[in-house]
Amino acid sequence: MTDARLPAAIAVTAPGVAPMPTARSKARQQREQQLLELAQQILRQDGFTGLTMDRLTSMSDVSKGTLYNHFSSKEDVLTALSVDSLQRLLQLFQHASSFTGHSRERALALHHAYHKFSAAEPTLFLCLLSAATPGVMEKSSPARLQQRQQLEMQLLQYCQRVLSDALADGSLQLPVGVSLEQWSFINWALAFGCNALFVPLRQLGLFSGLAAPQVNLHSINLLFDGMGWLPLSSGWDYQQSWQQIGQMFGSQIAEGTTPLLPQCAQEQA
Repeated sequence: MTDARLPAAIAVTAPGVAPMPTARSKARQQREQQLLELAQQILRQDGFTGLTMDRLTSMSDVSKGTLYNHFSSKEDVLTALSVDSLQRLLQLFQHASSFTGHSRERALALHHAYHKFSAAEPTLFLCLLSAATPGVMEKSSPARLQQRQQLEMQLLQYCQRVLSDALADGSLQLPVGVSLEQWSFINWALAFGCNALFVPLRQLGLFSGLAAPQVNLHSINLLFDGMGWLPLSSGWDYQQSWQQIGQMFGSQIAEGTTPLLPQCAQEQA
């Protein structure tokens, strides 16, 4: 199997803020990213129980004191990995939003981006759930938790924006008693559930006749048709739309124009 993992993401700053990185801050950022890559390696090999600060120190070229200068605990490492995950996912959402189509197709592009990330980075994808548990959050640094919350809000805004566009163009009607926030949550829950459950269940020998892209597309169509989001799947070829979205990702990656790396990371490449 080829290594389909996405390029590393690095810390983002608040909109409109672009501090000039110093040589020292660049070195620290690079070292922290290397530590996170080692943490991912441990998680892929031994799971979450195998990740300890001692293990991470032994695999790196830094002292335990230096490691604790970056992360307050192994739980903080998990939160840092979840931040890294959200940064990569945000980059894919930014690219997915450039797809030209009606509002339901643009929502489909966001789901495609979510599926793409979960398939390319299964370890990081599951970190999103593990890092959201109370035991991890209680031992993570407040600054990192705040960064995670900001990134999640940015992702949510993409979902709410396309839903708002659908309401504005009349392709979607909001039923009485249902809020935009509810529909955003349901979309997110469906996307996470389909992608998080598929591989583990296949490893258990269940649903072996199913393919992840088709499961995702069929589930999304069931949801969107149930919402009454026009055009319904009975009158539009969303299989073709899904393929066109995939081709957009593929062609942009081949041309090197997909924003998988922030600008400062591109400068270092």
